[in-house]
Amino acid sequence: MKLLPLLATLLLAPIAVLHAADAGDPFAQVLDGKTPVITKEFLTPPPGITVRRVLYRIRDKNEAYALIAIPNTSGKHPGILVLHGSGGNAEEEKAMAWAQRGYVAIAPDMPGLYSPLTRGDLPMSKGYADGRYSMQPDTTKSVIFDGMLAAMKALDLLRSLPETDIANIGVVGVSWGGTMTTMVCGLAGDKVKAGFAIWGCGFFDVGNWRGGKPSPNAKPGALYANMTAEERDRWLRDLDPGRRVPNMKAAFFLAGAANDFFGWPDAVQTTLEAIPSEKNHFYSPNSNHKALIPGGTGFEGVKIDPKHPQLIGNRANWLEMEVPYFEYHLKGIGKPLPKVTLEKTDDASLARFKVDAPHALTKTEIYWAAPFPGETLQDPTLLAKAVVERKWNAVLAEKRGEVFEARIPAEAAQWFVLVSDDRPVSVSSDMITLGAK
Repeated sequence: MKLLPLLATLLLAPIAVLHAADAGDPFAQVLDGKTPVITKEFLTPPPGITVRRVLYRIRDKNEAYALIAIPNTSGKHPGILVLHGSGGNAEEEKAMAWAQRGYVAIAPDMPGLYSPLTRGDLPMSKGYADGRYSMQPDTTKSVIFDGMLAAMKALDLLRSLPETDIANIGVVGVSWGGTMTTMVCGLAGDKVKAGFAIWGCGFFDVGNWRGGKPSPNAKPGALYANMTAEERDRWLRDLDPGRRVPNMKAAFFLAGAANDFFGWPDAVQTTLEAIPSEKNHFYSPNSNHKALIPGGTGFEGVKIDPKHPQLIGNRANWLEMEVPYFEYHLKGIGKPLPKVTLEKTDDASLARFKVDAPHALTKTEIYWAAPFPGETLQDPTLLAKAVVERKWNAVLAEKRGEVFEARIPAEAAQWFVLVSDDRPVSVSSDMITLGAK
């Protein structure tokens, strides 16, 4: 055989074998030639800000990812710590939007709360939800501990930046990030000036924990109901934000959904009652992890304005009213949110309240709900379902002099006030349970 034909045969033979091995070749099964779906696009920073993407040490060899967004204007700026919800990761767009408004913002990933399938910057994080209620041999084995530590270290990082005005630091977060916001504000004391927790209360034992049942099929650490009594007590002592809020020094706003699957109204109210600092809140009626009220999760009226941040609507905030809240508390711009004060009355069916309202009110209502059926309270699954499906009925409150009044129907078991102003923002009264001592 001549040399050249022999070389050609030897070179082409492996290629022929590779093309012929479609049935057993793992690439042949996945290389379909289709355009891949883009699951996340990392934005080029908008003009006027500087963005840093960093890994920072939280303990031992464990690191967390964070995006830092800083205004390009000179001088010091108020700071915002932005905390994502369960299954999410660093809220990069929201941090950049805050920077466009003149804040130094940090958005960290928090282990135990985000899925490493979303981004693998934190390799020591366990799978989604695994290990949250693992308490053996000690509290630090819960991935929630690392999540809380990542949030607190991000606060320290924010305070260390030369552009940050450490006298004006805020924290905002949604869902588990709201729970973390409550925890951070409790642990940090006077290091935080204002917090805004969205569906993120404490006192799990008063809320959703009552809706769980032991499950032999649950992954270790995934379901609180499989914990021992000692483990539950230790988890609540160490990791429940409700046990930390007595140390809170920040002005605090707690956004609650009256039908929330996780932060039940009773847990929200218990959290509020334990906070010694300035506080305000709302209950959004007939809403589950949403706030279908003025200033809430609806951004229909938001329009693009070249004079304002390019990141707008729900890309920039979870709730519309976060902006006027932090502008007032951290920049001294604008006016405070309304404040509802309930008036004592000898008539249990009469609701009377005053509103300290710096802006014109657009809505003053009472929302009430009937009691849960007796058998519901005995069954955790039925109770969890009933909380989400509960009907809150509106009654218009009428102004009589300086006081608003409304009649509460005889069948009501609980009620609260909801008022809104023209910014728009909304706030509520305490949740009143009729017949409670």
